[in-house]
Amino acid sequence: MTEDPANQTTEPDSPEVMTFPPVIYATFFVIGIITDRALSHSMEFHGFPHRAGWVLVVIGFLIVGWAIARFVKAKTHVDVRKPATTIVTDGPYRFSRNPMYLAATLLYVGVAIVFGKTATLALIILCLIVLHYGVIAREERYLDGKFGDAYREYQAKVRRWL
Repeated sequence: MTEDPANQTTEPDSPEVMTFPPVIYATFFVIGIITDRALSHSMEFHGFPHRAGWVLVVIGFLIVGWAIARFVKAKTHVDVRKPATTIVTDGPYRFSRNPMYLAATLLYVGVAIVFGKTATLALIILCLIVLHYGVIAREERYLDGKFGDAYREYQAKVRRWL
């Protein structure tokens, strides 16, 4: 919290998320890799599942690039820890309120499949739970408070994930 000139306390203009979302994905991915190494277990993927993993990785990169481009065009911050200046509703945001998180999830799952990492793949569930409560729920409260009806109308039209 910050103080304004009139000595009144005001809320900071950010959703106060627990951390930068890529840190959450990276943390669970590293824990998964360590667990997979400790268990000396990997899935053996040959053929379709291996190629499907690469397809998920490519789709993830395309979505995140598209989503970031829309934020840049709208002149708002990509970093969720900084103030939002507008609600982006075009591009991939027509289909998902969280295309960057969707893309990160596709990248995570795709890489885990490509390299056959069982524990890593399973940990995506815990990762998404932490992401939901530590980032998404806080971000949604912040956007609702900042943009009010405009954000609620967007929420009513577009799903959180897909």
